[in-house]
Amino acid sequence: MGKIKSWYRSIPLWLAIFLFAAAAIIIASIVSNRVTSAANLKIGEMELKYIFLMDDTDNSNEHTFYSVTGVQAEVVSYKMEIEPVSEDDKLPYAIYRLTLRYAPILIYSVSLLAAVLLLYFTKLKKPLALLLSASAKIAENDFDFSLDYSGHDEMARLCRAFEKMRSALYESRQHMSRMIEERKQLNDAYTHDIRTPIAVLKGYSGILTKFLPTGQLPPEKVISTVNTMEAHIERLEQFANSMNKVQKLADVVIRRELVRADELVGTLRDTAMLLCEKKHLICEFDPRIKAQTLNIDASAVTQVFENLLGNATRFAKSKVTVRLDADESALTVRVADDGDGFTEKALSSAAMPYYSGEQNEETYHFGLGLYICKTLSEKHGGSLTIENGDGGGAAVTSTFGF
Repeated sequence: MGKIKSWYRSIPLWLAIFLFAAAAIIIASIVSNRVTSAANLKIGEMELKYIFLMDDTDNSNEHTFYSVTGVQAEVVSYKMEIEPVSEDDKLPYAIYRLTLRYAPILIYSVSLLAAVLLLYFTKLKKPLALLLSASAKIAENDFDFSLDYSGHDEMARLCRAFEKMRSALYESRQHMSRMIEERKQLNDAYTHDIRTPIAVLKGYSGILTKFLPTGQLPPEKVISTVNTMEAHIERLEQFANSMNKVQKLADVVIRRELVRADELVGTLRDTAMLLCEKKHLICEFDPRIKAQTLNIDASAVTQVFENLLGNATRFAKSKVTVRLDADESALTVRVADDGDGFTEKALSSAAMPYYSGEQNEETYHFGLGLYICKTLSEKHGGSLTIENGDGGGAAVTSTFGF
């Protein structure tokens, strides 16, 4: 029974319609034939009670019986007459006559209607109900469900297409929510970080406006104040440039192409060795890529790698470790250092835009490096993982989906 049900849900709609229509016509033909035969028999039985024959020499009546006797044919003609039917037989006789005339039409109509209803309830009702329910949920912005309908017919394919659309809408909605949240984080960070230099500039501007005309400020104090203001103005300028960089980052399009693995490894190794050498650090480079080619955006991978390496060399004490892995679905780049590692706050916030850690004004750094790495990794179908290594120090892993 299960195999029959599975087969039935797999056949296309046109074949199901054909089978139901053929079955309805065959059943209707059999039933109609039996009903009309039975009605015709009853009519014949009733007419026999009222039929008598009379001579019809002029052969004018179309109801004529012929008999042949001997070698030569002798035609004897009779006329058939039906006496009036009795009152008791009038109604049954009329019913049999109506049955003989209209029963086939009624039987074929009912049979085809039953076939249509059976087709609807067994093959169309459930998927249509699922689609209507799913449409109502989507109209209410509810995407947290799945449309599951097995089979291989047109309705099953329609349900799978609808589920694919729902999944795409859900992913798009999630992506938009993340973008809105990131935009909010950017705005919060922008508001927070810009408040300090503006307050400083406003304060020093007030001092200059109040005391400079009176000559109460010595020249060295004026020069010091102006220099401080210039530093904060430069900081605001750098901040504006970083904001522009973040805006452009949202428009980056990942363009994958086949890249020779050995060439990519060579480029990353040279970059790692050069940056570590400048900082007088030991570089342990461990490539474990066996594939000949990688389907990646080499520029995005290189940019992420340089950002990770820049952070590692900035906080490392003596050594930076780089490890490259690749499987059938992704390239993994892990960069670790032997520094102090991430604080608890940094583990959850380091990849947020403009997170700069616990820094003083002299070493102020716009925290975009890990945010850029996170954004590019996710655009490349991967992710960014921030953790502390087992032996201490920070370790950041970026994956790039193929």
